[in-house]
Amino acid sequence: MKNLIDLMASYKLNVLHWHLVDNEGWRIEIKQYPKLIEVGAWREEIRNGKFYDKDTTWTPEGEPYRYGGYYTQKQIKEVIEYAASRQITVIPEIELPGHSGAALAAYPELSCNASPQTVPYSRTHSSLAYSAQWNFNYCAGKEVSFEFLENVLDEVIALFPSEYIHIGGDEVDMSYWEACPHCQKRMADEHLDSEHELQAYFVQRIEKYLSAHGRKMIGWDEILEGGVTSSATVMSWRGEKGGIEAAKKGNNVIMSSNNPLYLNIAQTDSPNDPFAPTWSMNTLERVYAFNPVPDALTAEQKIKIIGTQASIWTEFISSVEHLEFMLLPRLPAFSESAWSGEKKKDFEDFIVRLNSWHYLNWKFSGTRFHPKHFERSVY
Repeated sequence: MKNLIDLMASYKLNVLHWHLVDNEGWRIEIKQYPKLIEVGAWREEIRNGKFYDKDTTWTPEGEPYRYGGYYTQKQIKEVIEYAASRQITVIPEIELPGHSGAALAAYPELSCNASPQTVPYSRTHSSLAYSAQWNFNYCAGKEVSFEFLENVLDEVIALFPSEYIHIGGDEVDMSYWEACPHCQKRMADEHLDSEHELQAYFVQRIEKYLSAHGRKMIGWDEILEGGVTSSATVMSWRGEKGGIEAAKKGNNVIMSSNNPLYLNIAQTDSPNDPFAPTWSMNTLERVYAFNPVPDALTAEQKIKIIGTQASIWTEFISSVEHLEFMLLPRLPAFSESAWSGEKKKDFEDFIVRLNSWHYLNWKFSGTRFHPKHFERSVY
C-alpha cells in the first residue's frame, strides 16, 4: 500500500479511494462486530473461478482454498498517516446496501431472510444460481440493518479524518427486496412506489447520519435511481451519462468512467500480457485522451465536476509487480489527463517525455511497467 501511495504522490494524485468492503470480503476491523473479520474476511475460493471469463461453463479444478485477510485499525491509521505525509487523503468505501455478502455471512440477521451463508467466492458474479445461495443486500425493512451500519460508520468516522465517506450504492439486486415482507412493509409505510425508491430511502437515511456527524457522502451513479439529495456527490462509473445527469441536477460529480479509467482492464491484446478482463481495451492512448469534463455540460454545470478517478480492482492482480505493470504508464497518462486542459495535451509529446525519464527511472528502480511504448533505442 505504501508503494502505491508513493507512486500516486509522484504523479500528483491526491485522493486514495480505499474500497474496503464487498461481497467476497470484509477488509476493515470493526471492534464492535468482531465476526466481520473472523468470518467475513475469509472465503473458500474456487481455483480458476474468475468471474470475468466469457465462457459461462465452468468446472472447478483442484481443491478449494482459504483466501482473505483484513486491515487492523492500527494498520489503517498507519496508512492514513503515511498518505497524509504525502498530501494524499484516504477516503474509505463501506459498501451498502448491496455488495454486502461478506457482512451477511458474519451477521445473517441483517439480510431479508436471515439465512446462514458462507462468504461468496469470486465466481458468484456470473453464477446463474448465486441468488439462491447467498444474500447480497442488507434488509431495508429491518431497523437492525441501520443500527449495524451506523455503529460501523461510527468507527470508520473515528478512523478516517476525510471529509467524505463513500457508501457504494451500486448494483443492488432488487429481487431480494421484492420478495421480502419487511421491505414491502417499509415501502408501504414510507409511501414508496418502487424498490429503486426504497434504495434511495436507504441511501438518504445513511447520508443523513453521515451529515449529522460532519461528513459528506459519495456514491456510485446508481444512487441517482429513485432520487438523490442535492448534497450527495455522485461518482460516475458507467460512462459519462450518470455524471452528466448528476451535474445537471446540481450534484457534485467525480468522473470515473470504467471505459477507459478501469486500469485492471487489459491495455493491449498481446498474449504476453498477464490475465486481465478484455470487455474493453483501455489503452494508454484512450486513458490519455479521456476528458473528465464532458462537452455536453454548460459552463455552470462543468463547475460541478470536482474530480476524476482511475480505478484498479485487484481481485485478479497477483503481486505488487503485476499491480505496477497494470498501472504504468497509464497512471501518469491519467494524471496528465486530469490536471491538463484539453488544449495542452499532446500524446506524442507525452510518449517522448515518458522515454526521456520515466521509463528509465522505472527500469533502474526495478518497477514493472508495460513496455509497448518503451523506446529502448533512446538508451
